[in-house]
Order: sequence, then C-alpha cells, then structure tokens
Amino acid sequence: MPSMYNFRPIESENRVSTVKIVEPRKPNWLKSTVTVVLTLGVIAAIGYVLWLQWPTVLMTSIRWQKQIVNQMSDLLYLTHQNAASMWSLAQISFLYGIFHSLGPGHGKVVVSTYLATHNTKIKIGIYITIISALVQALTAIVLVSAVLFVIEASMRQLNGVVNQFFHASYVGVFLLGMYIVWQGFKQWRKPHAHSHHDAHEHNHDHAHHHHHGADCGCGHKHIASADELNQASSFKEYAAMVTSIGLRPCTGAILVLFFANLADVYWLGILSSFVMAVGTAITTSSIALMTVSGRKFVRYYLKDSAYQSINIWPFLRVFAGLFLILVAVVLFNQGGFGMSPMLN
Repeated sequence: MPSMYNFRPIESENRVSTVKIVEPRKPNWLKSTVTVVLTLGVIAAIGYVLWLQWPTVLMTSIRWQKQIVNQMSDLLYLTHQNAASMWSLAQISFLYGIFHSLGPGHGKVVVSTYLATHNTKIKIGIYITIISALVQALTAIVLVSAVLFVIEASMRQLNGVVNQFFHASYVGVFLLGMYIVWQGFKQWRKPHAHSHHDAHEHNHDHAHHHHHGADCGCGHKHIASADELNQASSFKEYAAMVTSIGLRPCTGAILVLFFANLADVYWLGILSSFVMAVGTAITTSSIALMTVSGRKFVRYYLKDSAYQSINIWPFLRVFAGLFLILVAVVLFNQGGFGMSPMLN
C-alpha cells in the first residue's frame, strides 16, 4: 500500500573543522641587538656633539637673553609715553619665554626624563608642562612682591632669596629622583600580581577571608582598585614634578618685575610674566610631545622583537631616577659661573 507521505531518511553530515596551528616566530636577537646598539649610538653621537658645543650654546643663550631683557626694560619705561609699547612688550615677553625655555634649565630634563620612562599619556605630559610654567611665573610674582613690598629688601637681598629658592628646587628634584628609584625597585621586585581577574579565568582559587568586596552593594567602597592605586601614585609623582620645577622661579619674570617696579608699572610686569609663561609652556609642551611620541615609537618597534619578553622599564625608571639625582647634585653644587642666579 503506497503511503500518502513521502519519507526520506535524514542524512547527517559530519563536518570536521581543522585548526591550523601557527608556530610563533622565533625572535631575531641579532637584528634586535643591532637596532638597539645603532639607536643608542645615534643618541650618544648627538649627545657628544651637544657636549662639545655646549659652552658656545650657553654663552650665546645668555647674551640673547640679556639683550631681550634690556629691550623689555626700555619698553616698560616707554609705556608711560606710548601705550602701543605694551603690545611690543607682550610680543617680546612671549618670544623670551619660548627661547629662554630652550636654554639651560632643569625643568625640561625632569619632564623629559620622567615621560621617557613612564607610561604617561601625551595630554598628561602637556598638562604638566603648562602647569609647571604657570607655577614658575606665579612663584616669581609672589616672591618679588613679598621681597619688594612686604620685606622691602634690596636687589642684592632679592638675589639671595632667589638663590635659596633655586636650591630648594634642586632638593625637590633630588627627592623626586629618589622616589622614582624606589618605585622602579618596587616594580622590579614585584611578583606576578593577580590584579587582572577580569581579563581571564584562573584554574586555581584564591582564598579570600573578607566579606566585603570592592563593590558589595552596601553603598561603601572598601577596596581601591589597582588602577586607582596606580593613578594615585602617578598623581603624587606629577605633583612632585610640578613642585620641583615650580619652586625655581622664572628668572626673566623676576627681572621684568623688578624693572616694572622701578618704572612704576608693576601690574604690567605681572602680565608680562604670565605671557612669558605661555611661551615657555609652548616650548616645553613641544618637547614633552616629542618625548612621549618617541617612547611610543620605541615600544611599538620593540613589541615584536626579541626584547619583547624582557621587562626593561623598571630598570629604565631606576636609571632615570639616578640621573635626576645626579642632575640635582650637580645643580646644587654649581658655582653659577660667577653671576647672579637671575642671570644664570
């Protein structure tokens, strides 16, 4: 009897999926070593050339700065006769801030050394340089105002106070260097931390004897996350950097404020100081941008090299801290070339 339904057997298809296992590429130690050696060689060559030309660069910078300061002094006196001189004063103050920050100074060394050895974002580096420049100008304004109007001291006494602030700034750099060395040693000695539980699952259990988690729903936060602890540590380092740089008042701002007081236009000297800070911030921010970009380029280039598995950053941080300590000691013991700190 023929069936009214047409049944067909269901055929199961067994599909076998193949997984192609790709062996990891063996690191080319020779190529990586040659690249690192060549890079360090180029840096050493540039440093050697700068070392040979440094006396000429230093004296040229001092001569240009003196000429610009003399022009600003003349413009301060001319503002009584011609209001247009204020615009010329602002322009020269801005240029002075740009070129003065290209000369000798420990602020660029501190910021560049830190940014080159720490995983800091570009915007953070720019913020640090801008705030440091403004703090330097503000320190100069507060210092000169206190000496001239509160203590009513002379130029010689003002020079002595400025020298003390310089030494305090160098002590700040020394302490910052020690802190960075300590952080580098901590990171180097730190064992593998299980602070990345959200990234993957472990095959072993962690014993926890507390009843409250970081977010247990009770409305209170009991445990700071690893990211928050790192941010707190970074914030302390940023504050220490700004303090160590800002304690050294801008020498150009001090001179302009002194001449502005003699010309009876002290308020104009204050404005000129902040304009200088803007020029200084532009130069130092550009240096910070190049430093962070260079660090990212090095990390990107070495990520597939033979040095990928070697965590060299703790050692670099220790080296950076020791370098800042050396810079602080040298600056603290320098003779000042026989000149006033404000002309140094």
